[in-house]
Amino acid sequence: MYVVCREHLEQAIDEFVDIYETPPDLYELSSVTFTDWAAPTTCNFCKTAPVYLVV
Repeated sequence: MYVVCREHLEQAIDEFVDIYETPPDLYELSSVTFTDWAAPTTCNFCKTAPVYLVV
């Protein structure tokens, strides 16, 4: 699972496919909520606010 900014979305997708050999599901963080999980405040690859959840 990756939480990423727009700039790093492609990198997260590439890494996900390399590991799991299947395309990920993509979600905009502003469009989803979870009861037992809070999104990190920074991208997995930089300090920018995340926009996407890649799972």
